[in-house]
Amino acid sequence: MMILLYILTGTLSLLLLNDFYKRSFLKPFNPSAVSDDFCIIDIRDYISAHRSPYPGAENIPLSYLSRALNERFECPKEILLVTDDKRGAKIAAKMIKKKQNKPVYYVQS
Repeated sequence: MMILLYILTGTLSLLLLNDFYKRSFLKPFNPSAVSDDFCIIDIRDYISAHRSPYPGAENIPLSYLSRALNERFECPKEILLVTDDKRGAKIAAKMIKKKQNKPVYYVQS
């Protein structure tokens, strides 16, 4: 009986932590929000960003993002990531959260 209680408690804890993790780093972008409220970072590679540019975005590929955050990137607003895949957006959101404690949103292009 105690083992079943431990298993249920553990499962519930994992579900709650997973939900918290998803909400804490990355949020989907609401298109009704005004884009002037965001610093827009395009984390796609140079070719993809050039072929289909996102209005007002600064292209900093994911592989260069850590260096850019250390050297030159300062944003007083919330951050919107333009990405090809959600996995890359999660990685970028973790990097940004370490440097700046601001909400990070993403949009897939």
